Amino acid sequence: MLSVTRAPLQRPESPTLVVLVTALQLGLVVVVWLLALIPAAIAALTVLSFKAVRGALRKAPAVLPPLKNKMGEDGR
Repeated sequence: MLSVTRAPLQRPESPTLVVLVTALQLGLVVVVWLLALIPAAIAALTVLSFKAVRGALRKAPAVLPPLKNKMGEDGR
């Protein structure tokens, strides 16, 4: 005769344990996202700062040429 094994009886889950595990999972997701985003943000800020400093250090023209008015001298 074949012996049939019964599934173990399931105990009810503790609501406190469910909340704790859910909070830990959410925390882990947030930490992984931050670990991925922080280096990207630092790289973007580095490039932005480099471009701003480079633009500020460029030599500006001594005298700007006058703007030409296409409609004439009096603006009509």
